[in-house]
Amino acid sequence: MRGEGPSPRALLWSIFVFALVVRLAVTAGTIGLSTPAAAEPASDSRIHMNLVQNLLNGHGFSYNGVPTAITPPLYIFFLAGLYTLFGHPAPVRVVQVLLGAASCVLLYATGRKMFNPATGLIAAVLLSMSPVLVYIGGLHLTENLFLPLLLLFLWLSTYVAEQPTGISVAGLGILLGLVALTRAAFVSFLPFVLIWAVTLWGVRNPLAYRVYGLAAISASLVIMPWTVRNYVALGAVVPVQSNSGMMFWAGNNPHAAGGWIWPGSETWTAGSPPDDGMYGWRGLTVDQDNQRYMRAAITWIREHPRDYLELLGRKLVRLYGFTRAEDAGALQVPPTVVLFHMLLLMTAVAGVLLAIRQWRRCFLLLALVIFTNVTTLLFSGGTFRWSNRMGLPWSS
Repeated sequence: MRGEGPSPRALLWSIFVFALVVRLAVTAGTIGLSTPAAAEPASDSRIHMNLVQNLLNGHGFSYNGVPTAITPPLYIFFLAGLYTLFGHPAPVRVVQVLLGAASCVLLYATGRKMFNPATGLIAAVLLSMSPVLVYIGGLHLTENLFLPLLLLFLWLSTYVAEQPTGISVAGLGILLGLVALTRAAFVSFLPFVLIWAVTLWGVRNPLAYRVYGLAAISASLVIMPWTVRNYVALGAVVPVQSNSGMMFWAGNNPHAAGGWIWPGSETWTAGSPPDDGMYGWRGLTVDQDNQRYMRAAITWIREHPRDYLELLGRKLVRLYGFTRAEDAGALQVPPTVVLFHMLLLMTAVAGVLLAIRQWRRCFLLLALVIFTNVTTLLFSGGTFRWSNRMGLPWSS
């Protein structure tokens, strides 16, 4: 019939193809499909490939042959599987580009379910052409696995809210566990799932607690094997990632300006600096390393409350500005990139306002916004989490 718009399936395919073509073109034109991961302008890429190579060479999850949990494991296993299959970085980048394009489709489907087709379409189109996310697809960074898993978690939550079957709820918990094994901070997201369940079904309804209980158990079962491995390999109870103390200190210390400060001889002021090559101390356990970092950070916060309050504001400014976590100031980027970033922020504000109007349906989406801001205030702020040992195609 005349006047009918494109079908949802046609829209999905259009978004997917557009996002795929843009990402392939940018990756080929900037990083290069066949460029080795070690030559990428991202220090995290080199760390990830060190772990992957140790894993493939039979040394287990180790950095330079030393057992570690300095980064969550799932993305490393993901890369190891791809390199086992293909043995070359080009297919790895193609798979990541495919995941990036699929993320746009997932965002459309989630937006359509939570709001309406128009909202889903706007969100998906913005995601498909976001300069940062387009560029990330060519790098060996966790964002390439984290984002599709997180969006899949959100999409499935909309169906659990309507019909909480055992399979769907368990699947939701499994996805949350996988997200946490990609980004360790999301272990702390479980309480939001409880609030979400109570919000949907009522504080006196046993269904809310059954849903949360099954989701929490499923997530725990996914995470537990890695926690057991860490206890055996490191001699410490490490649910996912072992350097939480260092990460906390990195954002809360005398030199911090809202971003991330590496501990070293010029920045560490609480005794001898880290000396084991992995930001720990020789002769100390993982727990003792973390305790030393936490004590130093908390001591500074207690002794400098006014500076700490100012620091919190700087963290949020950096989160919503255009900065990398470790840079001293804002990046120098083309005006078009800045304009797109401003457009993205404006649509994000509009989306939050729209979500607040139907907050029960959108609680997990709003919870992610809250969680991101709280995590930033606790640790450090930055639009990107990359080290200054990397460069973007538009950086100075």
